[in-house]
Amino acid sequence: MNTFDRPLVSIIIPTYNRKTIVDRAIQSVVNQTYPHWELHIVDDGSTDGTWMDLLSKLPGWKGKLSSFGRNHKSIQIHQTEHRGVSRARNFGIESASGEWVAFLDSDDEWYPDKLSKQIEFHKSHPEFFFSQTREVWNKKGNLMGPKGKYRKLSGWFLKESLELCMVTSSSFFAHKPTLETIGGFRIELPVCEDYDLWNRILLSGHPIGLLEENLMVRYGGSDDQLSNQYQALERFRLYSLLLTHKEFREVGKWDLLELQTKSLFQKAITTRGETILQGRSKRGKETDWIKRLLENFQSEKSISLEDLSALLVDSLF
Repeated sequence: MNTFDRPLVSIIIPTYNRKTIVDRAIQSVVNQTYPHWELHIVDDGSTDGTWMDLLSKLPGWKGKLSSFGRNHKSIQIHQTEHRGVSRARNFGIESASGEWVAFLDSDDEWYPDKLSKQIEFHKSHPEFFFSQTREVWNKKGNLMGPKGKYRKLSGWFLKESLELCMVTSSSFFAHKPTLETIGGFRIELPVCEDYDLWNRILLSGHPIGLLEENLMVRYGGSDDQLSNQYQALERFRLYSLLLTHKEFREVGKWDLLELQTKSLFQKAITTRGETILQGRSKRGKETDWIKRLLENFQSEKSISLEDLSALLVDSLF
């Protein structure tokens, strides 16, 4: 493979108050066998000394990098106000110079040949502009692979993606110009922002490829995981689905979808709405405004952003 076959890959690591573990992710990037990458570490306004710690370790990481000819490796550290993981990732995308973009969460790590094999996959499968890899889960020291409905899929798996988050951010690999046509992560979503993006990619007709090999370790069980910090996660998924449906209708894309695709999406919205209604009824919470949202959706009436945004208000849940 000559240097012209090695496109620049921009790697984005967002981090917030994970000074003690982000080193592991960064080191797994430094150890990559692929020779042509840039790393953007985005410190999302950490308050635990992450910024100064990163600065103190930067010379050591850079000292391990080697560049030859047209290949180069570089590390940049950015500090932003604390605005959440979506803004941090979007900031990284905007800062990226590469043709391809890869994400790595600060508590995960890659195997050394992850990037090399993903680039080779896309060279061999030019029909894919997005991909992910298989993975190993590390739950407090217990290693396992995802099984059953959590097993990774390849291709156009919108049905499964509407039910569960079927792509792991830390294994996701994207052709940057194509990703920019889809849009970035929704900044108003504190969680489920990845679920939202994968569905928008699939709804836009793009399949997501899969490398049938474990190329990363995903760590779980930590107390600071965002999914543990919010009540009624279904509301964020419902917001995502309703807003995507609204956007597709407003630009004329909805009418271009196949009937089966529309049906899948409509069913997912109805199911999630009913789940939220049942939960609120059991807890004695008011349900009328949720019912109105669903009735407007089912009657194809326009739903205002103000009404949709109520799903994001913690005090209502």
